[in-house]
Amino acid sequence: KILDCLTDVMVVTGRGEAVRLGHRKASFSSTGYNLMHLFVAGEGTLGVVTEATLRVVTLPKTREVRGWVFRTLIDGARALERTLASGVSVESAHLNCRQRLHFYTHAYRQKYGREPNVPDWAESILFLSFAGDDDVVDFGLNKARRVLEDEYKAELVAEQEIVEGYWDSKHRLAFVPFKQKWPDSQREKKFGSADVGVPIGRLEEMYHAFLEISARYEQQILGMTVYNESPNKVSPSISFAIFVDDSTEERVRNFYGYVREMSLKAVELEGTMSTYIGDGDRLGGFSEHEHGLGYQYMKDVKALFDPQNIMNPGKKFESRWIKA
Repeated sequence: KILDCLTDVMVVTGRGEAVRLGHRKASFSSTGYNLMHLFVAGEGTLGVVTEATLRVVTLPKTREVRGWVFRTLIDGARALERTLASGVSVESAHLNCRQRLHFYTHAYRQKYGREPNVPDWAESILFLSFAGDDDVVDFGLNKARRVLEDEYKAELVAEQEIVEGYWDSKHRLAFVPFKQKWPDSQREKKFGSADVGVPIGRLEEMYHAFLEISARYEQQILGMTVYNESPNKVSPSISFAIFVDDSTEERVRNFYGYVREMSLKAVELEGTMSTYIGDGDRLGGFSEHEHGLGYQYMKDVKALFDPQNIMNPGKKFESRWIKA
């Protein structure tokens, strides 16, 4: 996330004033209000960033990536929670439902002409990466294996090429279009998602809602992925993805009907409507259902920084597709 390495920004507000926000080259500050974070969340509606100071982070010497399959989604989530509680430092964590795995193995199917060898009983797959010095990575990987396999009866993915294909598609800069996660079907239907967040204990409920709501709006399921937003803390950022048929306006509206209901369900389950896409012109205005009176304070902040409403007018506060 950008806030992990961003320490300072120079911005020009909607009032035409150049303002420095942040904590210069210090790692953090406890003075004043954290306006830099506000601007990051502002999606370009409060001003324009003209300068940024980023912290340089040393790359790890070694990285190992592995995958494990589980009988249920909640088993995978609880196993991750237990792994972190054991003291292991995990660089990244990525939990997928069985259907979503298909999205990341396009290169594998092209090479071998078949689906990857995943047990029939497996309903979820957890990818973990460990980074650092050799001995530290070895320790973390071995400890994670004991937790996942002994305590949660997970099975290590035998074909490491599946894991490498996932890592290529999600994390490497040497991405080859149409040979990794983006299958040819993207030419006919596009990737679309409800990017909600819910507490880990409500994950299964949200997944069942995903199956029911997507069927009701006639959306083709692509699959679910749980990203771990905060290092070494279970912090579900969830992509409930579908293939969107955008050939007619009615079908596009069906997709946004799906997003609307998924968003309301997430709030009902004590979560949030969005964890990585943001408001944009999608949830703008509609997110008042989540924020209540706080939404009016957000509008007041917008008016303070941009009184003439010239910075991305409408964004975050109006939706083209979802009625408030």
